[in-house]
Amino acid sequence: MNNIVTKMKEEIIKRSNEFQNKTKGTKDEYNLYNEHIQYVFKYVNILSKNKTVDLEVLQISALLHDISMTDISLDRSKHNEYGTSIAEELLTNNNYPKEKIELVKKCIYNHSNKRKEYRTTIEEQILVDADSLSHFDNILSLYSLAHNVMNLNELDSIKFIQDKLTKDYNEITNETKIIIKDKYDKIMNIESYEQLKEI
Repeated sequence: MNNIVTKMKEEIIKRSNEFQNKTKGTKDEYNLYNEHIQYVFKYVNILSKNKTVDLEVLQISALLHDISMTDISLDRSKHNEYGTSIAEELLTNNNYPKEKIELVKKCIYNHSNKRKEYRTTIEEQILVDADSLSHFDNILSLYSLAHNVMNLNELDSIKFIQDKLTKDYNEITNETKIIIKDKYDKIMNIESYEQLKEI
């Protein structure tokens, strides 16, 4: 891992730990790096194999795409916008090349499913695919969000997961859909928390 990627990894781990400490014992307690970012990072590396991509831009984008979620005062629905600004500041302070900062910002800004029509690079789509795949690795965290934070009952929590993962599934490339199709089909047929735990 090169120097700038290492620095951004250290930054997101630090902010994730700080957020978890601030929210300890509350329904909002969460470690963004441990429960999400490390999986996105893993998947960008897997999905970029044998492709002509700027791996450094992808790795930085994976580490920083949800960084604004570690600031409880920011509107989560605009996390891609805030994340773009935070990433620009961090990378500028580390003398990262301006043209590469713009590529990272584009990946972060357009990873939201509301921005599909603006994606023009393979790096942006790989980040979206990696982000979506990571959600399939964290189904119980999604259930916890729905049930404990949003106060949904068991069936509505399952529906929340199914709806979220359907949106994710519809955003990813056909190549990535093949990787996750069996798991996706199983999730679409569950009816209880006990079944969810077995997936």
